[in-house]
Amino acid sequence: MKTKKPDIFLGITLGMLVLAVILCLVILLVQGSGSSPAEKPADSDSTQSTVSTEKPVDTGSTGDTGDTASTDAPAPVELNEIDAAGLKKALDEQLSGLSSEWQVTVIDPAKGTKVSSTRTCKDDDWMTANKLPTLFIMGAAFQQVADGKLTEDQILADVQAMVVRGDTEAADRLTELIGGGNADNGRTLVKNFASDNGLKLGFNRALSATAGKKNYATAQQNAALLDLICRGELVSKAASQQMLEILCTPRETDEIDPMLTGENVSYGFVNDVEDKVCVCSVGVVRLPNRSFVIGIVCNGPVTVKGAEKKVGELIAATQPFFAD
Repeated sequence: MKTKKPDIFLGITLGMLVLAVILCLVILLVQGSGSSPAEKPADSDSTQSTVSTEKPVDTGSTGDTGDTASTDAPAPVELNEIDAAGLKKALDEQLSGLSSEWQVTVIDPAKGTKVSSTRTCKDDDWMTANKLPTLFIMGAAFQQVADGKLTEDQILADVQAMVVRGDTEAADRLTELIGGGNADNGRTLVKNFASDNGLKLGFNRALSATAGKKNYATAQQNAALLDLICRGELVSKAASQQMLEILCTPRETDEIDPMLTGENVSYGFVNDVEDKVCVCSVGVVRLPNRSFVIGIVCNGPVTVKGAEKKVGELIAATQPFFAD
């Protein structure tokens, strides 16, 4: 018995050592598994840090488009607070001392702000303008496409020729087409189209004609038509955009130099110049951050060249009021 006691003691001791080792291993394992969650937030933080660092960079490069968008978001409100009184004064000064009849209307499509100036007439007086029914003809043609009476293939080539190149014969073909083969009926339908959109037009003879009843317009009515196009409200949003792009198609030559300055400025005008009768221009000016519509009609110009120059000066005088 005495020889076995040490063996029992030794076994108990060894057992306790084994338990101690097992406990140590368990503790180490628990600590190891505990360190893993502690590291995950660190990994997660570095991932979030990367994302949050990259997102502003992406947002910054997108806008500077994004920033521009956020900067531009209030911009329409700020830019719509144009100095309307100052613009009117500038236009009045441009017309001061002229002996011919002049109408000028400027519209801001973003908010509908309108500024008009006249010389020796009122802004709603009829003015002779043989070619200015052009934009109304274009609108009426697109309306008939929308109504299913014509197809785009039937009108597009003549619309482009009429608006971009000033082709009066193309305008007369379109008028006849709108009237179902009858030019008089076509002119009536174009005038009805104007009336349906809250506008008026004196459309009495073919654009290629040199005699007979005159065509009448006002700077205000033509500018209002373009304002509807710019706001996507003439015929439809898609049709308005298509008409605007046709109007702003670059021309090889222009009868009237708008005297605009700066980069990224584009425009589209319909001009009507008839010696001793009229010098007229109506169109859209696209600046980098906004656009404006301007309609100008001069009747009884002393000289065509002088009137053309004045039209360019009026457009140039308007530009700064819509700049950044």
